[in-house]
Amino acid sequence: MIGDVGLYQRWYTCCLSHHAFPAGDPMWQYPPGAGLIFWLAGRLPGRYPDSFALLAIGCDLAVTLILCAAPRRGGSLAGAWYWVCAVLVLGSITVGRLDMIPVALSVAAARVTGRGGVRGLLIGAGATVKAWPVTLLAGAAPGQRRRVLAAAAAVLAATCVAFRGPTMSFLAHQGAREVEIESVAATPFLIWRHAGWHGAVVYRYGAMQLSGEDVTIALDASRLCLVLIAAAVAVWSLWVGRDRGRWRPEFAADAPLAVTLLVLVASPVLSVQYVLWVIGLAAACLAARGTTQRPVALVLLAVAGLTVAVYPAGWYPLIRGSGAITGLLVARNALLVVAAAVSCRRILRHPAPSRSGNSLRAGGVATVRSEYRASPTSASTAKS
Repeated sequence: MIGDVGLYQRWYTCCLSHHAFPAGDPMWQYPPGAGLIFWLAGRLPGRYPDSFALLAIGCDLAVTLILCAAPRRGGSLAGAWYWVCAVLVLGSITVGRLDMIPVALSVAAARVTGRGGVRGLLIGAGATVKAWPVTLLAGAAPGQRRRVLAAAAAVLAATCVAFRGPTMSFLAHQGAREVEIESVAATPFLIWRHAGWHGAVVYRYGAMQLSGEDVTIALDASRLCLVLIAAAVAVWSLWVGRDRGRWRPEFAADAPLAVTLLVLVASPVLSVQYVLWVIGLAAACLAARGTTQRPVALVLLAVAGLTVAVYPAGWYPLIRGSGAITGLLVARNALLVVAAAVSCRRILRHPAPSRSGNSLRAGGVATVRSEYRASPTSASTAKS
């Protein structure tokens, strides 16, 4: 079996097929919505691994169709081509892990314009499967922000109330995880290991983690950085909300990509499949002609290539301390840091729209569209 599908099948057999969650298993590190996906794969005809791969391929096809529809809304086919190429680079990672499902929901949310409630529902649904799609809240247009937040909060609240036990165990098990060997926070220790660091790599909570001198400092620093990122995103959102003329429609996907990259760089946990998150968001960015993230998307393709070079073929040499594989991982993490920095810089330095485009102040893309529908003269001028 590829990826984690064997683990999913074990959970289905022992618990989910009997309408229970494996909440006592420390490997259970998913929000309750993931249980529905694992259960659904078990209810489909055929072997479990084949059924799960079929679900992932279906979501891959859905992402491709969503991105192919972009030109009909004034977008670009570049996002669809980018997605197809990136999936080929990542290979079996895309079908052997749960992550294709929340990526599909996130791409759909990023491409929804003018419908804050629908975007919020998609974000909430994605976050019930894996927590990271909450970063898409950063892409809500000022005029839609309340509807997006309300819809996402409603989905998440309903899930937490209905599945309180699994939700609490998921949070406890996630909180117990420490510095993973693949994370950016682990990079100095991997280099230091070749210069005399006496720590070790141990297996805990389903991942290879660092144990030893000064690792606790790196873990605390990572958690502090995550808090600071959340605060910075909140400040940026308030700033854009107060001066709505600075908002641009392409920020609906650009801002979530920047925030997700910051989270990946700061997080003490960075599993191989997490790269699929930013690949999906980068494809959604490229589907908008005015995106600020084209250079970032190219860097992320290189990140995907280096990730595949490390995993799976170089995984055990990395654990044993191979210098060559360590160098590949260090390069991959350095590129992630560069991508995060460039992404944020291009958003913050992007000029505000001209005064003639400030109809966005009335509430985002939906307002602009409604104005064109109300005024035939304006619509004909725009087409010319």
